Amino acid sequence: MTNVVLDSSAVLAMVYNEPGGKKVRSAIVSALHSVSISAVNWCEVLTKLGQKSPIMTAEKLAAVLPGVEVVPFGRAEAEHTSKLAKSCGSLSLGDRACVALAKDIDAVAWTGDRIWKQFKLDVAVDLIRP
Repeated sequence: MTNVVLDSSAVLAMVYNEPGGKKVRSAIVSALHSVSISAVNWCEVLTKLGQKSPIMTAEKLAAVLPGVEVVPFGRAEAEHTSKLAKSCGSLSLGDRACVALAKDIDAVAWTGDRIWKQFKLDVAVDLIRP
């Protein structure tokens, strides 16, 4: 089984049927993947979707992402994410939280943001878009 951590851009690509979104959906429903998301990225996705639709709730998002584990973001996660700012400071807080979680659980980080390839990250990264 492959551990996958989703960045906000990967989830939004799936929700909005953007390029790469089908790949994300396939991973979520596949028994071959264990899929997680940082609570920071969960918040980002809820915020973006809530801006477009005032009826979006956490329960509705959970229904769209069945089986995806939302991983709490506490002190240890905050410290790891903060350290990443030294080597990849132009990545957003959410991006760094995703990378930190992927490192912590030995997972592949999935993103739609090509900027990640500019950095030497200590995790495997899968760009979901062609």
